[in-house]
Amino acid sequence: MSIRHYLVNQAPYDPVTGMRDRVLQWFIRERLGETIASSPRHNIKHAVDVNEWWKYLENCFIPDGSYEDQWINDQAATVEISQLENCAIAVDASYYLQLFLDNVPYHEPLLPALGGLTGIQSHIEHDLDSWKANKTTPFFIFNGQSIEGQDDVSVQRGKRAIKGTDEAWGLYFQSQANEAVTAFGNHRGAYPVHHLFPMLQGILKRRGLHFLVPPFNASAQLAYFDMIDSEQCSAVMGSQELLLYPIKDYVIRVIDWDNANFTAISKKGIIRTLGVTEALFIDALLMAGTTFLPTFPPLKEPQITARQPPSVQDAVNMLRTSEKSVANACNSFNDILSKSKDSNWLQKYRKARMSIDHFIYVDESGEIKVHNFDTLTQDNWEYLGYQLPAELFHYLNTGLVGARMLSWISHGQIVIGPTLDGVRSDEYKRLVTRQLMPLREAALCLLLPRLHRGIQYKPIIVKVWYDDKYSHKIEYRPQDNPALTRAHTWNLDGTVVKKQFPNAKHGSILFEVTALKNLEFVKSTVAKDKVRGIASADMVSSITLWRFLHLRGYVDDNHQLTPWGTALATSLEALEPTVEKNSQVPGLFEAVLLAYELLRFDLLNTRNQHPELNGLPMNGSDDDKASLLLISRCSILLKLRHQANGYTGPLSKNFLCFRSLSSSIREAGRDLIEAIVASMLLFAQTNRDRDDYLDIGQRLPFLTDTDVALGIAVKTLLDDIHPNETPEQKAVKKQDFPGTFVPFATHFFEDLEIACDFFNSLHAGVKTLTNEVTAADRSAWDKAAVYLQLRR
Repeated sequence: MSIRHYLVNQAPYDPVTGMRDRVLQWFIRERLGETIASSPRHNIKHAVDVNEWWKYLENCFIPDGSYEDQWINDQAATVEISQLENCAIAVDASYYLQLFLDNVPYHEPLLPALGGLTGIQSHIEHDLDSWKANKTTPFFIFNGQSIEGQDDVSVQRGKRAIKGTDEAWGLYFQSQANEAVTAFGNHRGAYPVHHLFPMLQGILKRRGLHFLVPPFNASAQLAYFDMIDSEQCSAVMGSQELLLYPIKDYVIRVIDWDNANFTAISKKGIIRTLGVTEALFIDALLMAGTTFLPTFPPLKEPQITARQPPSVQDAVNMLRTSEKSVANACNSFNDILSKSKDSNWLQKYRKARMSIDHFIYVDESGEIKVHNFDTLTQDNWEYLGYQLPAELFHYLNTGLVGARMLSWISHGQIVIGPTLDGVRSDEYKRLVTRQLMPLREAALCLLLPRLHRGIQYKPIIVKVWYDDKYSHKIEYRPQDNPALTRAHTWNLDGTVVKKQFPNAKHGSILFEVTALKNLEFVKSTVAKDKVRGIASADMVSSITLWRFLHLRGYVDDNHQLTPWGTALATSLEALEPTVEKNSQVPGLFEAVLLAYELLRFDLLNTRNQHPELNGLPMNGSDDDKASLLLISRCSILLKLRHQANGYTGPLSKNFLCFRSLSSSIREAGRDLIEAIVASMLLFAQTNRDRDDYLDIGQRLPFLTDTDVALGIAVKTLLDDIHPNETPEQKAVKKQDFPGTFVPFATHFFEDLEIACDFFNSLHAGVKTLTNEVTAADRSAWDKAAVYLQLRR
């Protein structure tokens, strides 16, 4: 479906103004805002301007989570798809995924309200089928570490998205559902696209398609391939940022398999049209704003630049009036710069320019290199970051670990990014600034001992999105590293496991926890000598999990279960029949472990209800409402299986706020998991010459997140059932519920039963924590169990 057809279908018909103009008026008012709609440059009463608006709207849906440069998109040419036959195309994976987030029919407007997607995996599978059918091979390039300035720009964009979604929530609370959906859809950039990397990498692995994760950004790697006419690809496909790099000419933008064509932009053509040099063009692109450099503040002033957002043309004109010098432009507009949030924009520009001139890539032989290395300055760490071992980049490239921790070390900072809900609750701030800090410190302490001493002793600064003044310093002390000491007490021969547990399901979490109930087996897990010879992927997975459980306090220094570990084992065993019955549902044992992490951080309870966010249970006594809230919070950790055509149903900002807590814990847990397995390899405790890195990375827990759909469904259904109703009345309500509230859920009744069994399994474990959980909280769990039993 074209965007034009989509808009016509979305906009209300007006027989007076006519369909065509009405669509434009609706879109301008509802999606682009009155500022643009009232601009004298865009008078839609005239036919010629209407045509220009249609062209503009088509380009609005080119991705990056925000509008790309319209003028550059206007320069795109259309080419027959036959030109790509029997070719390999290097594709920027972030750009590719953003296409699905932004464009109909794949676009899911409620993404920032749910915290997840319902159908992107099937959409990607279908698209990759089209690549294959057209005899074209994609070679995906994923972003690695963030480059200098990228984290700060991401925070700015995330905060802007929060303002937009806050307006959408306001509309939803006012029962303006259609307007709210539209508003949410305008701020899809709030969802970090890199969260989808593991999913796409898994799909590529199953299909036998290759991918590459360079040390830093994908655009730089694509530029290298294009520069040298690499035999690995015949063309490149990506964002406008590719134009910053020394590519030869064309960049593929969108492939339309249905209409058998694709669009591409020509860097040489754009430079020729603008009448500038390549150097000035790059400066203008940077001034217009990128993912790692904010827009030059004076360009955002309406009295200076009428067109908003500003175009590269506007930046070129500004440079021409400043003797083609960015420094002169900064001097000319110093009054605006000094009052803006980016008063040091010139310094940021200089770092961005140097990172482009000296971009880092992986060459054809697999060696990591720096472009224009001969002219690299002595202070290159200021704009490129610290140089990490190539071994770590190998683990990144193979999908064993993500780029987050590597970025921490390279740039000496940890930036806690904005949440989808934007709520700055006390429990959230306490979690990210205090409670999760030991996990981050432990993760770093597992990696830093194997790095250069100059990097080891550089402090790492923690920043948060909601407070520019907050700063926390993490400093590594090699003489005091309990995390490493505890991790290295674990070693085990695979034959011992096979002897005592011949049917062991390595990596399931159930096996790793319950095996430690066998005291004889526990003795065999203690390392007698220097750890070596951890061979199979099964043993790597299990020892990684045992070390994680030890570092998180589920196991003591004697490798025996603590009270928390015993409770965890109780819950896992209670859920085992449900897992066996629903073997096609992944991640249920992992959800139990995440629930216990929430319990240990004092978050999985009936407190911190936030009635101001709406979405709380409404019926019954206060105890009933609290019980249902607890059950729903547990359900948020699970997944509602859904058709691939977008979510339709109620929303809850309250639950989205809770999801931010669970997601923060999941992310910190994944960082620690990856640090454990990477440390195992860095210390040569397992064989490095292997081809199962991606398999290991994808079987370890906390890789992917859930959304709030199942939690909302469980709350909505149970809130409508009265305990005094007959079984028949309850059955009728349950039977009618999916068609009314979640019409596109595919296995609602099975998912509901899983959620109920999941809560009961957690309750079974909590009951054993007589000293670790307060009597009041245990009582709340008991009441919730009774509440659930009366309504099942």
